[in-house]
Amino acid sequence: MTNASLYEMTKMIRAELNRTTFSCRDIAAILRLGRLPAETDAHDVRAVNHSPIKGEFTVQSVVSGIHTVVSDIRCNDDFSLVNPMRSSLMCLVLLGGSPITVHSSGRPAITLDHQRPIILNFSHNELLELRQKAGSRSAVGGIVICPEKIQSPPWSSYISDFSPLLDFYARPNNYLKLLPSQRCVRLVSEILSHNYNGKLRKLYLESVVLAFIVEIIRLMQVRDSHSEGLNLKHFGKVLAAREIIDSDIVNPPTAHELSQQVGVNITTLRINFRIAFNNSIGGYIHDRRLDKARALLRTQAPLIADVSRLVGYTNATAFATAYRKHFGYPPSQEVKTESEMDRRSAV
Repeated sequence: MTNASLYEMTKMIRAELNRTTFSCRDIAAILRLGRLPAETDAHDVRAVNHSPIKGEFTVQSVVSGIHTVVSDIRCNDDFSLVNPMRSSLMCLVLLGGSPITVHSSGRPAITLDHQRPIILNFSHNELLELRQKAGSRSAVGGIVICPEKIQSPPWSSYISDFSPLLDFYARPNNYLKLLPSQRCVRLVSEILSHNYNGKLRKLYLESVVLAFIVEIIRLMQVRDSHSEGLNLKHFGKVLAAREIIDSDIVNPPTAHELSQQVGVNITTLRINFRIAFNNSIGGYIHDRRLDKARALLRTQAPLIADVSRLVGYTNATAFATAYRKHFGYPPSQEVKTESEMDRRSAV
């Protein structure tokens, strides 16, 4: 490389580093001290120290149409990340640090607070801007979904379950600020900190992203319940109770034990749990066990008797009866359907 071209490259890098407004590609270019090809889609970027920003910025492709985005950035100056979006849904949560302001056309400014996910939908080339103050450090993460691209396996089998998100996507300039969720924070943190590689990495990311999507949909469903009169303190109690149940769905605590663990009267807990989740505590455990069973049958295709035991049923016949009543068909049909899908996809 000649001295002249080296000089020009140095000028370019210095000019980049003196800016305070960037796109995702700008950040990638600065942190790699080079330009990414225009056709680059998802990529991993691990940041190093550079003024005016330093930290980490990572984009990972999970499957076609679903990306994870995680950043942990410290700013020396006021900082703005501006990026043109595809037609997509974005779900973000502040993992830690200072609040960030989110701007996009047709919506008011939204403050991204700790543990409170937001959802936005975008039309093609609509701009998203994240603003961060000088001297602040903020860690943000989430997923970007292109709804048109999740119509094929493996995500197409969940398309009916995704309907709340797809309905939300269909309304222009839409956004929601959801209630706090430690689970969302934990799941996105796992995306950032995992050390899997190869096929295990792909399988792990798919499972975490699906869990994140399920949590977002649940938060959307309970949002109206909260607005109908369940105050934030009581809602926090039932969220904590749900976390405890979900941590061991096979052997969950009794309602009395649960009320002691979250520090609320058992009657109050039962009433508020039903308000928040439109289900009793026992009904929620029943439904979650069957949801887990369906996921096992769809992804692993083990013996039905083994699945019934894995989700807490001691009797396979009782499990099959409950499964048919809940989903409208027996568990054997689930296994058959998935086997047929595998054969069709192999043709």
